[in-house]
Amino acid sequence: MEFRAALLLIISLVTVGLTSTAVKAVDPVKKSVPPPVVLLPLPNDQWMTEPSMLLPPPSGEAVAVTRSRSSRQAANPDADLTTELRRWQGVASAAGMQPYTWGLSGDVTAQLALGLQSTLFFTDNVDFALNSRKQDQTIFEFSPIIKLDLGDPQGWISSPTSRQSEYYASLLWVPTFYYRLNDDTDDYAEHFLGEIGRVNAVSRSLLRVNHDERILASSENTSPEQNYTLLDIMALVEYRLSPRFTLRTSADYRKLDVAQAVSSRAEWIGEAALLWEHSPKTKLGLGTELGHLIFDQRALGTQDYQQALALLEWKPTPKIGLTSRTGLEWREFNRSPPREMKTSLVTLTTLYWQATEKTRINTRFRVANRPSVIAQGSLYRETRFGADILHDLSLHYYTTAEVQAVRRRYDSGRLDWEPTARLAFGFRDDNDRANNRLNIELFLQWHRRERSDIPNADLERTQVGIQVTRYF
Repeated sequence: MEFRAALLLIISLVTVGLTSTAVKAVDPVKKSVPPPVVLLPLPNDQWMTEPSMLLPPPSGEAVAVTRSRSSRQAANPDADLTTELRRWQGVASAAGMQPYTWGLSGDVTAQLALGLQSTLFFTDNVDFALNSRKQDQTIFEFSPIIKLDLGDPQGWISSPTSRQSEYYASLLWVPTFYYRLNDDTDDYAEHFLGEIGRVNAVSRSLLRVNHDERILASSENTSPEQNYTLLDIMALVEYRLSPRFTLRTSADYRKLDVAQAVSSRAEWIGEAALLWEHSPKTKLGLGTELGHLIFDQRALGTQDYQQALALLEWKPTPKIGLTSRTGLEWREFNRSPPREMKTSLVTLTTLYWQATEKTRINTRFRVANRPSVIAQGSLYRETRFGADILHDLSLHYYTTAEVQAVRRRYDSGRLDWEPTARLAFGFRDDNDRANNRLNIELFLQWHRRERSDIPNADLERTQVGIQVTRYF
């Protein structure tokens, strides 16, 4: 078994070596096609994130996006209070974007990124089970990466650009194959993110589709409360009423399918906000969010909620930025026996800080109410705090540390704690992200879940492995 694991790792590394020579010989789009993002140089060629809740001003100012995965997610201007970070959407945890393999320039540009990602890791509790039933396992994951951009992508998937085309389309497809070496079984999960949109000086409109199949036994280190298949379809429109005021509306449909079908549900969500640019450093806004949740199991009924929100984006210095979405939620339960309306505080706050030229720190704090996946739709109140640090050791080597603490209090009285941590040491082929075609990471992950309602029901697992991402 150890020989098979070693063989798979050697094959991955040999593939990387063979492709690296061929790639550098031909790069048809490197000079003829505009770069996919506008970069703002900082000392020592480092980069920083500027999270944005608003449509960027039409002045063409550059906006940089960091290499770190969680920072790139924080820069998503369409994140709501229930958005979950997913590692596959950044593909390489320290790359932040995909360098292009092929492209055509002209009135409408077409750019394609092709890559492969392979992960080999060992876990001491593959199914995240009780200590009496836990089993260790060695797992090999293999993911082809296909990224297609038509026009100059303006959206979250590819980050803001120089706006050379008004219309754009972006697609990211990352199917993942899982192979368990110990018991010779396999699995498969589909990951797809597509977006089409239009951006000009006064408006932004888009349609986004996200399909995400989640597996508990994966390098994503999925929580049991996030173990479901998600289909998310969202339409968004932003319009600049004046140089300082922006109107934002969106409509979102989500379908969550759970293995235990009793917890499966559909969610219809609408949002509206008015945002005001008080100064170049401060943006304020007021918004509302309305939601209607329908459970597949009729006995669980439906839920309706309304949120009144205050929005803030504050950048006191070029190296510090704060975004916040905070307010009150009123939630009604339409089921038998009836329940009283629940009123509570909700928030999503992110903070980034470029501590030094080589160190970037990002934090995220969230308080939200969610129906449970594992407790048959029971509502829980989640308090989540996470932070990650990216430090460049040199031009090619870096290290990252991610920690997260989650507290869930269920309406049944149950209390869960779920801390996680991830340490990684990585190598990147090129510090220029548009040409960083090789990324290698050694990682160590730890995940624990503590329950208050059942004695001796705590779960814990550790994962250690290597991940190789190669773009052609």
